[in-house]
Amino acid sequence: MIKYLFRHNKDYSRFNIIKHFTKDISIKNDIYILLPFSKNQFFKNFFKRNRIINDFFISNYDTYVYDRKKITNKNPRAWWKYFQDWFNFKFSKYLLSDTQVHFEYWEKLFGEFNGKHFVFPVLADKDIYFPSEMKIENKKIKILFYGSFIPLHGIDVILQAFNLMEKNGIEFEANIIGHGQMYLEMKELYETLNLQQVIMNGEIIEEKELASRIREHDIILGIFGNSTKAKSVIPNKLYQAVACAKTIVTMKSSAIEEFFNKEDLIVCTNTPEQLSKKLTNLINNRDLLYTTATNGYNRFISVYDKTKKDFEGFIENIDRGL
Repeated sequence: MIKYLFRHNKDYSRFNIIKHFTKDISIKNDIYILLPFSKNQFFKNFFKRNRIINDFFISNYDTYVYDRKKITNKNPRAWWKYFQDWFNFKFSKYLLSDTQVHFEYWEKLFGEFNGKHFVFPVLADKDIYFPSEMKIENKKIKILFYGSFIPLHGIDVILQAFNLMEKNGIEFEANIIGHGQMYLEMKELYETLNLQQVIMNGEIIEEKELASRIREHDIILGIFGNSTKAKSVIPNKLYQAVACAKTIVTMKSSAIEEFFNKEDLIVCTNTPEQLSKKLTNLINNRDLLYTTATNGYNRFISVYDKTKKDFEGFIENIDRGL
């Protein structure tokens, strides 16, 4: 049967999706899935590693040193995080990543992986993220960004794009929800720009309320950061937006192209000028806005169903080999 290894059994979307995908699988042997954010559990269960599917998901070392820049690579904490990640990566027999590009980046950090690898995209919990039953017609196009204010998000790009739109006389309503590492810095920029059509007050909301807010808006913003990680991942918010049949605008990357076609979403370079142009075009072209939202939703359902089927096959092949 399927068993789970974790540090904390959190109510986290990726945990829930994996559990949902595996709840009806019938196998002869015990197979363990090591859930994300639990890398120390690999040490504790090292001698079961031939039965462990390690959902590596993110590199703690990369996140703290390169992405969020909380510590330098000379810090002893960074050395421990590197060893923790390297050990998990090198000694796992079965590994999950969220994109192929992200996995290839890990190989650059930690060396070649010699086990079997499966790309399990982030996806979204369909019990929480789903389209509105009623068609919502906002008089002004409503734009939403939400997040934990980390460098990956590129919130400065978003604020500067809104500033350009206001200077060009574009009418819209925008909400920026969340708090985190860069909030105070971004709040200062927000106040300096004196944005009149944007609300940003550090609000933090529960996930079900977030899904409701997504359904109330027309455009959801993705990420626009400069880090290697930003170019290697497809963020939660992208899948959550398309699961709610909303148009997502995000930074162009090869990771996006693994699962989505150009008609499924709107991509641009991570500059205020390009983002403002894409948003303005959508505001002035509601047909494109709604067509893109429909295409994105249909692609999400296709990716979701294919991932479930392929992951079941991946587990069954492991079971047969034991």
